[in-house]
Amino acid sequence: MVNVEYLQKDIYLWDYICIAASLAFLPTYLIWILVTKPFTPYTRRKPWRRILGDAAARYLMGMDIKRLSYAMGSTPWVYATWAKWYNLPPTVTEIGNDARLLWIGPKRMEKVILYLHGGGYVVPMQHFFASFWHYVQQELESRGVKVGIAILNYTLIPTEPFPTQLRQAVSAVEYLLSNGVQPENIQIVGDSAGGNLVLALLSHILHPLDGIPPITPTKPFAGIYMMSPWVRLSTNDSDTGSNVRNDKHDVVTEPVLRKLASIVLAGLPESLTSYIDPSLAPDGWFMDAHTYVERFLITAGDKESMHDDIKEFAHCFRRENKETQFVIQPDGMHDDPYFDFLVSQPKLGVVTPVIVDWIHEGFN
Repeated sequence: MVNVEYLQKDIYLWDYICIAASLAFLPTYLIWILVTKPFTPYTRRKPWRRILGDAAARYLMGMDIKRLSYAMGSTPWVYATWAKWYNLPPTVTEIGNDARLLWIGPKRMEKVILYLHGGGYVVPMQHFFASFWHYVQQELESRGVKVGIAILNYTLIPTEPFPTQLRQAVSAVEYLLSNGVQPENIQIVGDSAGGNLVLALLSHILHPLDGIPPITPTKPFAGIYMMSPWVRLSTNDSDTGSNVRNDKHDVVTEPVLRKLASIVLAGLPESLTSYIDPSLAPDGWFMDAHTYVERFLITAGDKESMHDDIKEFAHCFRRENKETQFVIQPDGMHDDPYFDFLVSQPKLGVVTPVIVDWIHEGFN
């Protein structure tokens, strides 16, 4: 259990020292990984870049949550730095409710991918997330489909509790619709906690929350894609299944998931449970989702801690919404496609082309 009041406190000298010490030890840790890990059955099938990149991410995710969030900067800062690296002009659109859209490349409003980033609602977007979606954008353009990709910069928890993030996601959709983007030209995507926020948005469309404007599209949205969505926040006391089986492989371990969930759920009214924790939603909660969205794609890695939760959710969701595709990446961990872009891995995983093809089909 994480003390939320602790997370709201300022960073002090001791925190800086701990952050510096953790980062200073990282090279030594990676050398140890490089010497030992290539000889295990799982990592033997991975290129050395991914072995190191995955290990670095797992190591950093084990840091104190407050220090980790601080060390990773803010989403606007990460975006601005990333855009400079790629020699792209940063384009920011204020949409109200203290939220903004950060555009990858030019601001295009004919066809739009709205991206809700992951990070447990606590950690900002990272540069390689943007790199992945920039790659998708370029692949689509090579096929003659020009799209705008808008990253929602939402307020992290505990600065503002849920459903602030849902309200900001609604503002993003409202902005696109009110500025002439047709629902059939909008695809909404999210990873991890961003996938959770996508489901919260879908829940609000189906079951509007008081105090947040309803979304009533004139036609169904083109599609929803969720990468490794966080579908169970409630404590899982089971000592079997993927939460234990894959704990030694995944970048996000079961203890980290428990910490993040305790932050997100702290003080949450029971009336919001179904919106933030899909595993606790009543039967039939997503029954009519296909009325508002043409098609769905869910992906997961077979070596991620949340694999079993995602698989169970995907199968239940598909029973209620037939136009749902569920793809598992062999040897994939949490948000696996992104990590090829963390280390500039030349050969991409098998799920990445599936994502590109699926989004391309949605715009045609």
